[in-house]
Amino acid sequence: MEKYSKKKSFWTLTGALLLVIASIALLFYKYFEDKAHYEKWKDYEECGI
Repeated sequence: MEKYSKKKSFWTLTGALLLVIASIALLFYKYFEDKAHYEKWKDYEECGI
């Protein structure tokens, strides 16, 4: 029974760790995507477009 419990906790921790890593990767992606978009269009802010 203890072997099953260790295996279950391993997969639970692995899944949680992957979820955290994926969330951080998504945040970095969105940040750099927004930054690139802002850099591309910053010269047109005064035009009213």
